[in-house]
Amino acid sequence: MAKWRWYARLRREWLKRTADIHIISFPKCGRTWLVLMLAKVIEGHYGVSSRNPLKLRRYRDKVRSLPRILQHHDGGPEFQRVAELERDKSRYRGRKVLFLARDPRDVTISAYFQKTRRNDNYTGTLKEYVYHPVGGIETNIEFYNIWARNRNVPAEFLLMTYEDMHQDTARELRRAVAFLGLEGVSDAVIEEAVEACRFDNMRQLEASNALGSKRLAPRDAADQDTYKTREGRVGGYRDHLEEEDIRYIDGLIAARLDPLFQRYIY
Repeated sequence: MAKWRWYARLRREWLKRTADIHIISFPKCGRTWLVLMLAKVIEGHYGVSSRNPLKLRRYRDKVRSLPRILQHHDGGPEFQRVAELERDKSRYRGRKVLFLARDPRDVTISAYFQKTRRNDNYTGTLKEYVYHPVGGIETNIEFYNIWARNRNVPAEFLLMTYEDMHQDTARELRRAVAFLGLEGVSDAVIEEAVEACRFDNMRQLEASNALGSKRLAPRDAADQDTYKTREGRVGGYRDHLEEEDIRYIDGLIAARLDPLFQRYIY
């Protein structure tokens, strides 16, 4: 292993061990949206700024009362088979976990475009990806199930969903702010964060690469499918999947998905 890769892995592990609050999601569940809104809240409430608002932990350098906040995907499940997923969550004992979920059907579509148009992680068709065993729908469902079974391991666990964020963004952002322990945040600051991070505004940020980060920049500015802010919709899978594939995914969800998440799907 190259020295820089070894150091990067070691640093990631150190960050995970020292974080007070973990914001965890399967990839393509809207985490960037939530993180940017939280960054806007911190900036508006405390009167600070950061060159990289996508790294919430950096704000603690400016506001020492903030908890150590780390957002991540808990081990890269998008590149793992079901059997490879880590089941032991004891590392989160004594910590707080905000878990962000999204309808696995929409995750499947968004992940496919991420792996084929933004990155080069998959070369098959969308139809083939529906049945792909590495990081696909089965991995997504099991990742959720593992966390459902382990939700009592952290000191506190908050489940949020992409769908609820769409339904009432200010309400859900307020829930996240309270969970992070940020006190006295005004409604005006919440509303300003919501407005700043509306889909059209985030698309503009990405198109211009205003943050100077490849995490929020299109691979091809002329191709919508290479944007991280690709559609920003709930239920968009219906426009991309064939009926037989929807029936297959629906069958997996009905048979395997833990009841904790079922209520967000049907």
